[in-house]
Amino acid sequence: MRREFLPLSKPDIGYGEIKAVTKVLKSGYLTTGSKVTEFERAVCNYLGKDLFAVGLNSCTAGLYLSLVASGIGSGDEVIVPTWTFAATAHVVLWTGAKPILCDVEESSLNIDIQKMKDLITRRTKAVIPVHFAGYPCDMDEILPIAGKNGIAIIEDAAHAIGTEHKGRKIGSFGNMAAFSFYATKNLTCGEGGMVVSNNKRIVEKIRKKSYFGINKKAFNRYNKKGSWYYEIEEMGYKYNMDNIHASIGLIQLKRLRKMIRRRRAIADLYKKNLDVRIRRTKDDSQNLHSYHLFTIAIDKKIISRDLFIKKLKQRNIGTSVHFIPLHRHPYYKRLYKKTCFPVADRVYEEILSIPMFSAMSDRDAYYVIEQINDVLKRLPGRRKGG
Repeated sequence: MRREFLPLSKPDIGYGEIKAVTKVLKSGYLTTGSKVTEFERAVCNYLGKDLFAVGLNSCTAGLYLSLVASGIGSGDEVIVPTWTFAATAHVVLWTGAKPILCDVEESSLNIDIQKMKDLITRRTKAVIPVHFAGYPCDMDEILPIAGKNGIAIIEDAAHAIGTEHKGRKIGSFGNMAAFSFYATKNLTCGEGGMVVSNNKRIVEKIRKKSYFGINKKAFNRYNKKGSWYYEIEEMGYKYNMDNIHASIGLIQLKRLRKMIRRRRAIADLYKKNLDVRIRRTKDDSQNLHSYHLFTIAIDKKIISRDLFIKKLKQRNIGTSVHFIPLHRHPYYKRLYKKTCFPVADRVYEEILSIPMFSAMSDRDAYYVIEQINDVLKRLPGRRKGG
């Protein structure tokens, strides 16, 4: 039995990140500054040409400011998958608009595009597709639907830095995409986020909104070439990224391809060796799955999901459930009296996430495989493949 607990996720931080933070701390310039600008440019270069970016303190801030910059407000509707974290829908409510929940595809747990089409009304102003676990939504289908109906696409790419859809990186499709650099993500700054877009005007509007509506970058006021004078041109917020977090992001970005290759290698071990009764979400040759999460499902007739989690915890394996569908939370139950999300409800009863992070060793992965298979093997009246 493994003595140390194997967590669901763990940030992959090395000497480079520590050195970069130390350099910023010694510089005395800790808040928004040149490192943030450098990180924004580096992310744009990584994702593709003709993009613009603004660093923020979270993906949530990015989603919210993207809605605000798109002019979305009271009386509007925004289509959101029910299979997501609360932030995706909360930001819609903050604008005064209404999130319209949509069911998901069972194969990927991404938004069901046909059901999304059926939900579009004259009040629909945007859709927020979520690239769940690092697998891309079909942007080739979503883009023309949005264009035909005159609605904005604001991608929730919290899980999807490094994800590719048919050879193009998520974030390079236009409109707006918001990334998360939270501690558990494929690229981490500890905390942080970023919005990328091919629309410079939108990005600069978000930038201004992210720092109180001030008419110039905040750090310009304090360097030798700057001036103390500034003007607040519109209502804004305090959502800016700082040099400390950006310095971590710059090193992480240089390592991102390697870290994603490692995640995919772990995923391959899981796919090849887990008990045949374990079901997995979609992966295919047309897309590059960045494996922020590795989710599995087990038929509740074989074992209940919660009991399965308990047995793995007893064997020092960390797990979680991504996600409790929005419509099952008390707050959203009060907003939506009648709900019908058959796929999300069915999958939720059986799904869990197992350890996945780039610092995992093969030994860690094989331990997870052995313990999952052993739990299933020991079930009364069951045998492998049965």
